[in-house]
Amino acid sequence: MAQTSIAANFGKYFELKLAQHPDQLEQTLHIRYQVYCEEFEYEPQGRFPDKMERDEFDDRALHCLMTHRETQAPVGCIRFISADSDEDGRPLPFERFCPPTPDFGIHPRLMPKACYGELSRLAVLESFRRRRKDTKTPVSLTPNDTNETSEQRDAFPMIPVGLFMAGIAMFLRSQTDFSFALMEPRLARRLQRFGIRFIQAGQLVEHHGPRAPFVLPRETVVDSLSPDVIDLFWLVDQQLFGPRPSYEAPIAQHA
Repeated sequence: MAQTSIAANFGKYFELKLAQHPDQLEQTLHIRYQVYCEEFEYEPQGRFPDKMERDEFDDRALHCLMTHRETQAPVGCIRFISADSDEDGRPLPFERFCPPTPDFGIHPRLMPKACYGELSRLAVLESFRRRRKDTKTPVSLTPNDTNETSEQRDAFPMIPVGLFMAGIAMFLRSQTDFSFALMEPRLARRLQRFGIRFIQAGQLVEHHGPRAPFVLPRETVVDSLSPDVIDLFWLVDQQLFGPRPSYEAPIAQHA
């Protein structure tokens, strides 16, 4: 499939926006509740009587909401959390559940807190995942994950890749040089075929399944994207933020 048609098909069926208004944020938190609490039971439903899953990191995160263009139905979400600028501030989620180890070469304790952030809470509603074999994860990179007819669907996994492009766009617009994420190693391997090259930064642990911390460096993330994904990235970035900037060098400069 030509790279321009991937971006065109995505733009035809889906729309991404920053969840900056209360109703958009509520939709995002409700997606998380449906996926993480009701479907996978990662979090207890009783903690969220309003059916909106939230935590203490939401107040310093950028939130992205994906909707189905024709129906405006919510599809999925992702967030990017910036670390506290205070060196004694709260650790990010991945630092609590699956801390990196210096053996892997990239360790947050060896860099200023303002230098890194975290992508998390990526979720796609079950009705849009249309999973077949991959039944144990809130996001799937298997084919046919749109909610259209068989004539409209394509083998390219537009929804999860589109959400990852949104996460990368939020990361690159931040003043951080590294984005960590907690994920299954098999997901990191699958992302590599799209040029999304997360680097493992710590040991595998058990946290809702096998998880490890991975990291994306700002300076290589765009250039690493595969030719059939780069146009999708620029479309997503424009949907979220407007005119295209230059990502040739890190924005954040740290002594």
